[in-house]
Amino acid sequence: MARVLVVDDARVARAVLREVLEGAGHEVIEAAGAEAGLQAAVEQHPDCITADLLMPGLDGLALIDTLRARGVHAPVLVVTADIQKSTHEECLRRGAAAVLGKPVSAAQLLQAVLDAVAGRPRPHARRLEEAELDALQEAINIGVGRAAAALNELVQHPVTLVPPRVELLDVDDLPRVFGPLGKTAVSSVEMAFHGALEGGAFLIFPQPSASRLVAGLTGEDALDEDLDSLRSGTLTEIGNVLINSVLGTLGNLLERPLRYSSPVYEEGPALALVTTEVHARQPLLLLVRTGFRIRETEIEGSPLLLFELRSYDELLAGLAERPRAGP
Repeated sequence: MARVLVVDDARVARAVLREVLEGAGHEVIEAAGAEAGLQAAVEQHPDCITADLLMPGLDGLALIDTLRARGVHAPVLVVTADIQKSTHEECLRRGAAAVLGKPVSAAQLLQAVLDAVAGRPRPHARRLEEAELDALQEAINIGVGRAAAALNELVQHPVTLVPPRVELLDVDDLPRVFGPLGKTAVSSVEMAFHGALEGGAFLIFPQPSASRLVAGLTGEDALDEDLDSLRSGTLTEIGNVLINSVLGTLGNLLERPLRYSSPVYEEGPALALVTTEVHARQPLLLLVRTGFRIRETEIEGSPLLLFELRSYDELLAGLAERPRAGP
């Protein structure tokens, strides 16, 4: 069954749609207007959205445009009393999956939801063109280099950077990419980001590497169970520094601002930590593998940057417009 967001300023209209949808086993989220609908779509990741056309503030067409601009690609069913052919055509032109007339029958609504969800396009990782890979690699190199410099300031010892490797994936690739690490407990720091780019960023450390990193930074034995707070606090700050360095570099190169959530530290199997957050959105994943050597100890970590498909395309377009560095 699907999670359906119902956007309509009329309480009665929402109640009618809710009754039909829940009766068929769908989960329903209500929003009493386009602004509330936009927020719910971004935060709750519905499989399908129904939207009235005439609403105070943003109308249904503006809602479709704004959803796409925010990286929300759930199919939108416009439910409207406007029966004009021109209105129907304009809704489809702007990206609506279907246009249903009010009052809509239960059978018509349920079939439209099933068709929309079944036909929802799922992004797949495509092969990067050489120029695109070079542009991404250069930007990531700059960001990880700045992160290494910041770590050097924290530890007061030279930090040697392992050149990062960049790979574009989709969610189904994660078991292969993580390998045994997917079912092994790791230390992870997550930050969401919004603005010119939308998505989340994970910094993932195998726990032995995390312990060595904390010991290198603090001089304490991070394997001591009594030092859990020291471990989580130190790695959270490392994640904050490294993720901000990489994403901040991308934002500066694009000349567009980004907003970040507070970093969140978690421990658990890598696959469980990551897929819990991204499964509903099915975004493309930009994987950056790197490592650091501090005090002659190899520290391995895999920052995992997650971009929605539209954000990824915008990133490539923005980087392509930047002048390339000379040899």
